[in-house]
Amino acid sequence: MSEGLTIERRVPLALIAALVVQTAAALMWAGAAEQRLGAVEREIAARAEAPERMARVEEQVTAIRAQLERIERKLDAGKER
Repeated sequence: MSEGLTIERRVPLALIAALVVQTAAALMWAGAAEQRLGAVEREIAARAEAPERMARVEEQVTAIRAQLERIERKLDAGKER
């Protein structure tokens, strides 16, 4: 009476439903994770431009100061006459 191990080929409907629900949940999670990652990437890209913009502003301020000094010198020279 040697009966080997037998595997039944029937799959319960509950198991199939559970697999479908888990797969749907995994896909929804992956989609949400992709959205969060996209938002983080956009934020990093926006912040990457900040140092360059700051350098441009500093250069403009330096040029404005030089112009202001020249104007002040001319005004002072006009007062001395």
